Amino acid sequence: MKPNQTFQIITQSSLSNDEWKVLGLLYQPLMGVLAFSLYHTFYHLLDHKTYRSEVITHQFLSDILNTKLDKLEEAKDKLEALNLLNTYQDQNHFVYQLKSPLTPRGFLKDTVLGQFLQTELGPKMYRELTGKFKVEKFDLSNFNQVTKNFDDVFNFVGMNDFVDAHMYLGKKTNSGAKIKDQINYEAFIEKLPDRVKKPVLMFEKTKDLIQKLVFVYQLSLDEIADIYLKTVEPNGEIDLQLLQTKAKNYYQEKKDKHLTVLETKQMNGNENWIHVLKNTSPMVIVESYAKNDYQGIATETVMMLMERNQVEVGVINVLLMHILKAKQGELPNIVYLEKVLETWAQNGIRTTEHAFNEILKDREIGPTNNKKSSKKTKVENKDWVEAYLQELIDEEKKYDQ
Repeated sequence: MKPNQTFQIITQSSLSNDEWKVLGLLYQPLMGVLAFSLYHTFYHLLDHKTYRSEVITHQFLSDILNTKLDKLEEAKDKLEALNLLNTYQDQNHFVYQLKSPLTPRGFLKDTVLGQFLQTELGPKMYRELTGKFKVEKFDLSNFNQVTKNFDDVFNFVGMNDFVDAHMYLGKKTNSGAKIKDQINYEAFIEKLPDRVKKPVLMFEKTKDLIQKLVFVYQLSLDEIADIYLKTVEPNGEIDLQLLQTKAKNYYQEKKDKHLTVLETKQMNGNENWIHVLKNTSPMVIVESYAKNDYQGIATETVMMLMERNQVEVGVINVLLMHILKAKQGELPNIVYLEKVLETWAQNGIRTTEHAFNEILKDREIGPTNNKKSSKKTKVENKDWVEAYLQELIDEEKKYDQ
């Protein structure tokens, strides 16, 4: 941050009292008072009619919070790391996009955040604090659910020419790793019988998960439709967590088949290697380089990693290659993987190209080591990286013959 740099703040929703409670009691112990104050200040600098602020200087922000710019930047980085802020830059102008916090359940059930909070506070304080968010469960075991579905009440006929590209007020959750569409979603719906064609199929969360499962587990349109039919309830309701589990089990059963999606056969230069990384399922990396007795756990870890981190698939593939090489085929837990991703992001490594170049350097994979490499080691690193990637190509050729 520099004093004369300008910025604007944008958001898509107001925060409720419950969300401020989550920020104050659950997030604040992790990010500290200054980061909490920065979020609070950003929020109140917004015009809550337009949900954006005027153009403001970093010097103004420094003055109003009575702290130095380097401290403010550290606080900003913490907000980004906790997925409460997105930052965009155009030369000397920034846009800070405020994001809503998780729900209490979402925060405490999160593998990283929940454990991190308990580590920071200790078990006793953790129990005392989380007790403020507990609610008494109402026993519905003796009741039958008789709630009507949308199509039980309304006669809906879709409009072929309906398009609305406007932005509206509302929260947008993190959709996880960025992948392009793998199947024609309309064709997928056509494969399903009318009895299960319910509104849930049009939810963005459902669409995103279907495309992600197809990519990760290398499923055909017919396969994902069959798995969906074996998971969906007779009334059309679908448990998305169960759908993931069934897709994973199906993948495990067909692992002896060829599952890669490599399109490039002749590798000349880094650009083609990067193409491979961007178009290969992370499960191919796991199947190729993880120890056999680690592959079951690794599969679940990788799927969770993709669900929770909005990065390019190629970045995840580079991360997996790098760590499996260094850990001799043993994949660490998701806390470790996300810490490495966080460290890479803080160092500006956000694309497949940057990540690929990073593993050609002689650096430890841990989050804090910045050791410089020798020229000889860099050459050796380049050799193992290209050897790993060439193995994927060689496997592809075997199945083409």
